[in-house]
Amino acid sequence: MIRTAVAGDAPSISAIGSVAFPAVHDEVIGAEAAASVVAQTYSVEALTACIDACARAEDAHFLVADEGGSVVGYLHYDCEGPEPELHRIYVDPNRKRGGIGSALLAELNTRLGTGNSYVLLVAEQNEAARSFYERKGFVLEARVIGNEYYSKAMGIDLPPVPRPYEDRALLLRYTL
Repeated sequence: MIRTAVAGDAPSISAIGSVAFPAVHDEVIGAEAAASVVAQTYSVEALTACIDACARAEDAHFLVADEGGSVVGYLHYDCEGPEPELHRIYVDPNRKRGGIGSALLAELNTRLGTGNSYVLLVAEQNEAARSFYERKGFVLEARVIGNEYYSKAMGIDLPPVPRPYEDRALLLRYTL
């Protein structure tokens, strides 16, 4: 079942994000930068504030996939930046490729309705995510420096990505 997140979901979301984000991004942006993202955006306090902000906004959604009372995935979308953006979508790493991410996207798109458009950032090296978004109909909007863009979009401080990592990212667009 896909539902709107509540503050009580923050610990479960934190548990997923604190594992899923570094699993994907340690090799892309470096472990230090990935740990910085986790510290700033996946603490229970940061997630509770984000969930609450989304609940108060008419143009934001923080959704969770709930199976039997357990959160197995989540999605965060808002219009705080220059344009509407899907900031994050992650599934419990043990539950990947089971349709949870697709269900979260489908629910977001249903809530947004026809005629809307939004962007999302994906690391260029993250081939699994790029393939997923391509299958869903996302198209390339621009190539960007990932940490610079992500810092502005999420309102967090991130260090430049150190060598030998390359901080190439793609801004993808979805139009309903």
